[in-house]
Amino acid sequence: MDSSFADRKTKLHSLLKNSKAAILDFDGLLADSEPYHYKAYNEVFERYGHTLDKEEYWVEWTSKGKGIAGEIERHNLKLNVDPVDLRKQKFEVYTRFCASGEIKLFPDAIRLVENLSQNHKLAIASGSWATDIKHILRNANALDLIPAILGKESAKREKPFPDIFLNAAEKLNIAPTECFVLEDALKGLNAANEAGIPCIILQNDLNRNIDFKNAEMVFPSLADFVSALES
Repeated sequence: MDSSFADRKTKLHSLLKNSKAAILDFDGLLADSEPYHYKAYNEVFERYGHTLDKEEYWVEWTSKGKGIAGEIERHNLKLNVDPVDLRKQKFEVYTRFCASGEIKLFPDAIRLVENLSQNHKLAIASGSWATDIKHILRNANALDLIPAILGKESAKREKPFPDIFLNAAEKLNIAPTECFVLEDALKGLNAANEAGIPCIILQNDLNRNIDFKNAEMVFPSLADFVSALES
């Protein structure tokens, strides 16, 4: 066991001891869904003659949360369609992916949830619609593992605003200071910081090069976090 893992484990167990609830992001953290968000947006944009750059999407859309407006501004797009309609079309495509069973949970996701739930209340707080999250969990036979699921409809403002995390803490009836957030995106980290909730970042292939300097701690992978959790 290297010292960096030992340090992460010690810090994690200290945080766990002093908290009562865990608020979990979903896309890219528990579910391997980010490629499907990309596929859905790209399918819609290609209807209007524009193809999304996958690498740019991971940074500008997934982590920073710049979305449709950012894409239009960066590429000076003149699309003959309202951005609201673009989002509506994307949601329809993405829901198709969710309902079909194509989108899977990460291999260690259920272990993470089962372990955390032994001593902590759990909530999902995601920018996806709750219906889509439930489709994915149901297809993995995991819908009953997390009773509190807050989706896009649960907050007036999306991450990086703190609304959904504060709403999750309220739903769990736990003070924000007694919660912690598990995230994989910069917009989620910023939202947690704004809410005054400690945030743990789990790295993956898509966010490896992003600076998460304001995180409580950073784990190099979901598997590494679960190992620290269980040891």
